[in-house]
Amino acid sequence: MRQDFETRELKETLEHALGFALRSLERLDGASALNFKAVRETDGLAFAVKCSPPSRQRMFDHLVRHLEETAGTKAAHRLFERECPATFHGYNVICLTWCAGERRFPDELTEAQFIAFLDEYQAFSAVLQKATMIAPPDPIAEWREVALRQCRGPFGGWLRRLIERELPRDEAAYRPERLGVIHGDFHHGNFLFANGTLSGFFDLEEFCGGYPADDIVRYVVCAAEHLKWFEQGRKRTILARFTLAVRHLPYPPDDWLTAIDGLLVRKIYQKVRDRSPRLLQTINLLYRARFYLSLKRMIPRSSRA
Repeated sequence: MRQDFETRELKETLEHALGFALRSLERLDGASALNFKAVRETDGLAFAVKCSPPSRQRMFDHLVRHLEETAGTKAAHRLFERECPATFHGYNVICLTWCAGERRFPDELTEAQFIAFLDEYQAFSAVLQKATMIAPPDPIAEWREVALRQCRGPFGGWLRRLIERELPRDEAAYRPERLGVIHGDFHHGNFLFANGTLSGFFDLEEFCGGYPADDIVRYVVCAAEHLKWFEQGRKRTILARFTLAVRHLPYPPDDWLTAIDGLLVRKIYQKVRDRSPRLLQTINLLYRARFYLSLKRMIPRSSRA
């Protein structure tokens, strides 16, 4: 309820400051969000109004400094430094250029369209690597140990065996020397396609440390997890697109494996960090883990033990 009130109040404040209407952008899960789309009728300019909470203040400032470096890539650019309030109830307000398009899962793109998308991401990623990594990378090895400690009780043993069998214990296995800057929230809701061609990337305020392979793996995993259990045909097509990405992008096998392991650790850690897993939760995690393990089978032989 508080979130809905803040959303309405922010919308009214921004509309008053800008002089024209905004439209709320819904989250993928249907929840309200402090994000809006606006079109200035006088010249047809369209842009998105994004709000970043205080906890992301430092990354927000970092984003503003480096958005200019994305010239030549299909990333949303900052607009209107002074036309919107700088903060609202502690939230930072940023206006980014908007582009037309629709969300697309990997299986909804042809192979040629998917390869073109991968090329666009490579160009975008090359720009990101010029930025300084300011947010620390995910503590994968630490999350692994926390998950192991929490996986107790009558059902936790199943997850413990999965973690011990599939996820490396040694910090060095996660190749910290290979870390760079990534998008950090690279799911199918944060970039748009028009007629199968990438329109642009959004939600850049999650910049963080990681491997370029992290973003692509997240895109594939999030798409598969949004499908119903009976849509196995679509999941097989998504796996085929991932194989195409592994062949097309110049990332070593160890980077792909680390990206997959990192997301699997995150998934288990987030579900069990506060309490021992229950039966249905364990079954759900094991079922989801099958897809991660399928991705790992798509990777060529690696030097990683």
